[in-house]
Amino acid sequence: MKPQDNFHAVLRIDPLLNDYQQTKESLREWGYDVQEEWNEQSIAEVNRFLEDWIGMMSPLYMAVSLPPSFAYPEDSDRGRIIRDCILPVTKKHNIPFALMIGVKKRVNPDLIDAGDFVGKADISALEHLLAENQENKFLVTMLSRENQHELAVLARKFRHLMVFGCWWFMNNPVIVNEVTRMRMELLNTSFIPQHSDARVLEQVVYKWKHTKTVLKDVLTEKYEDVRSTGWPVTKEDIEKDVAALFQENFWNFLEKDFRR
Repeated sequence: MKPQDNFHAVLRIDPLLNDYQQTKESLREWGYDVQEEWNEQSIAEVNRFLEDWIGMMSPLYMAVSLPPSFAYPEDSDRGRIIRDCILPVTKKHNIPFALMIGVKKRVNPDLIDAGDFVGKADISALEHLLAENQENKFLVTMLSRENQHELAVLARKFRHLMVFGCWWFMNNPVIVNEVTRMRMELLNTSFIPQHSDARVLEQVVYKWKHTKTVLKDVLTEKYEDVRSTGWPVTKEDIEKDVAALFQENFWNFLEKDFRR
């Protein structure tokens, strides 16, 4: 099951990390001999499951959506699986672990998936992951507006963290504007301004239209700031920055060639 030439695969692992007790039964049905307790056998079988899907999908990265209560290290199913399986496997294959942190599921159950909410997360969990796993790569976006400044500052401290996108409730033009300007001032162009995450394909169209409009305004303002100091801004400078934001930051971080 190789990805089509015009699409790239990502391995989502939400059930594995967020509902392991239920997922454990599915793993057994699929032929993975995980034990009731978390032991060497269970670790080996979960790793085999991940290896099998990496072999089938050739994913660019492994991703999960997490609640604002996410903590690491943590004596929980999620904490153990991240420590014993996700981190070793992503390191082995040199693929990033993408964390999307801050969603509170179904605060209004009557709305089903539309009833999800947002919460401010404790970013110390990410700080621990970064400090303890310097050879792993992490792609991170957060759902709460209040987490954005901490996340950008953390990206200044750890080069194996790449901040990406304005996810879900952050994808509001006024917030995209604010966050993009803040990231530009803290990180220069060393971030990924937006990503193509969408439940409906057509959502990607307006999502990127908004982002391009914001980036045009932000870059224009920043170039004027540079020019006002007497430093010339060339066409080549602009083309380099645009290429970094829309393409090269992502592929260079993955250490892959987007042209296949």
